[in-house]
Amino acid sequence: MKVGYNDGMGILSGKFKEIVYCYSRKYGYKYARMRVYPTLTSVNEAIGSKSQGIWRLQPSEAYKQDLRDYVQAFDGMRNNYRMPLRSWSCLYTKLMYLVERKYPGVDLRSITRQYIYDNELPCISIRKAVEAGLLTKVKGWEALDNPL
Repeated sequence: MKVGYNDGMGILSGKFKEIVYCYSRKYGYKYARMRVYPTLTSVNEAIGSKSQGIWRLQPSEAYKQDLRDYVQAFDGMRNNYRMPLRSWSCLYTKLMYLVERKYPGVDLRSITRQYIYDNELPCISIRKAVEAGLLTKVKGWEALDNPL
């Protein structure tokens, strides 16, 4: 649902009763959605444990900057304006799930940095991920070679 304000309130975000108001600074739009609390299942627990495993790796600052540069180049492409990546953390999570899907032996719940380097998984760098076909080629992807 698109949100419009008549009284010139400008940016409004947060929760009010059954509605959540959101504002995207990057894309400049406001929207409202119904506040829904999901029912917790075993799938939620699995996703949570995978997320903990992914973020336990603690990527380096140079790797994070490569992710930011890739997101900026990806979002700037004409074909991707409908489904932007938005942030480096979204790309990092997406990349790790793509690695798990392509390599069946990888378990994100217990993945370690040593396991990634021993098995030469393509998430070591953005360049290797593009070369492996996990990510699409963007302008300047060859230079994004900083290690995890």
